[in-house]
Amino acid sequence: MATTAATLAAVTVAFHSPASAAGHPVNWSTTLATASGAVANVPPAGANNTSCRPSSAHPEPVILLHGIVQNQNMAWQALAPTLANEGYCVFTMTYGQVWYSGNLGGIDYTATSAAKVARFVDQVRQWTGSSKVDLVGYSEGGFISRLYMKNHGVSHVSKFVGISPVNSAPPSISGLLTLANQIPGATALIEGVCPACGELQGEDAFTSLNTPDATFPSVTYTNIASTRDEVATPYTLSFLPPGPNVTNQTIQSACPDDHVGHLGMPYDKTTVQMTLNALDPAHAKPLPCDNGFPL
Repeated sequence: MATTAATLAAVTVAFHSPASAAGHPVNWSTTLATASGAVANVPPAGANNTSCRPSSAHPEPVILLHGIVQNQNMAWQALAPTLANEGYCVFTMTYGQVWYSGNLGGIDYTATSAAKVARFVDQVRQWTGSSKVDLVGYSEGGFISRLYMKNHGVSHVSKFVGISPVNSAPPSISGLLTLANQIPGATALIEGVCPACGELQGEDAFTSLNTPDATFPSVTYTNIASTRDEVATPYTLSFLPPGPNVTNQTIQSACPDDHVGHLGMPYDKTTVQMTLNALDPAHAKPLPCDNGFPL
């Protein structure tokens, strides 16, 4: 997979060189980000400026949490610099690493990951002097964001934005564990290597997360899903129960010709603008209606 990603990235870079925005370069290529992120687990451009101080326009720093078997650099080469260029204090981290996972995270037990996020949130609040943060979680990062709020610090969160978040389920995760169930011992092996994979395939994790209530009234929730999602299926598992502080939306409800799937969501211009609009609804901008990474 790494070889394939690197090959695709080599072809893609000729057509999708990172575009320079005002200040920090923004990369819109999923394949290039996957390849470069696998090599270097570092904050993407615009992220983790510890001297950043929130402005009156954007009073909460934004923390971005990546998906399963990813890291901060893989997931956020588009959104992090875009937010920084818009004047936000933006921070990223890689959670859920284990001793054998190299640069990849999102693998360890979800409770362990949520505890690591809690420490990072406290660090960001100390750096910026802000009492609250906004959380943006992609895929598993949505689950971890909400688990952090439930177990550690909902009082420190103002807004949550989920990008194809895993909110209820279990998701199919492309049927990986369904296929493994047909091979004696394979499921246990996968769950042993990736504890989070096993947890997110079971009902217990979601029952615990969503009981007694799936949301907190003090937090504003926005969930962005794609009807073309090929990983977290059905796509409606990204939604939360309706409420005055909950917005559930799909890419295609606004941009029917945007065929982006799960893997391309963080690098889809429609998704990125929807995220910015959710973080600052008073200054929402028209959606560019990208055609997305078709997966």
